[in-house]
Amino acid sequence: MKERPSLLTFFLLAILAGAPAMLGTWIGGFAFNPFLAVLFLSLGAGAILQVIVEVGKMLVNDSRGMGETAVSWLNFAGLTAGILIMYLTAFLVKF
Repeated sequence: MKERPSLLTFFLLAILAGAPAMLGTWIGGFAFNPFLAVLFLSLGAGAILQVIVEVGKMLVNDSRGMGETAVSWLNFAGLTAGILIMYLTAFLVKF
């Protein structure tokens, strides 16, 4: 029987996954040197891409284990909700 991870474990994994993306994007956005801006923004984009790849693999493996297809309405709804939240929070940014 598998043991359920604690809430602290999820929190630490979220920090591990999100910290490089947040730091890279933040430092890259404030860098005055074009080379450093590209370097740190690339770090942030690469971290985001890595999270997308890993979550995608996890969804495919879980769906195979349950004998279902990886493309389901629940996965589609989650993706749509994430894009909608990202779009709506973009309105909070003032230039």
